[in-house]
Amino acid sequence: MESMNDGCGIGVPASTLEEPEVVALVDPHLREGVALILSRWDGLQMAVQNQWGGHDSLQKSHQLADDILSWFSQSKGYVLIEV
Repeated sequence: MESMNDGCGIGVPASTLEEPEVVALVDPHLREGVALILSRWDGLQMAVQNQWGGHDSLQKSHQLADDILSWFSQSKGYVLIEV
């Protein structure tokens, strides 16, 4: 199966994506980790490629990544550490 990794998770070049304001404040290492995990999730990749979520499957996969990042960034147990 071909990888559809775009640097943000899946699909299209990262430079063409607009990121929500809340997600933009997330540590880049966390963002990269979430993107890597989602890009290696074969079930998600197949769903996007075959549009099992409808014609906007790619957007839904990006929303999933954004929701995960948002959850971690808003969690009381998460501390943003600058490196």
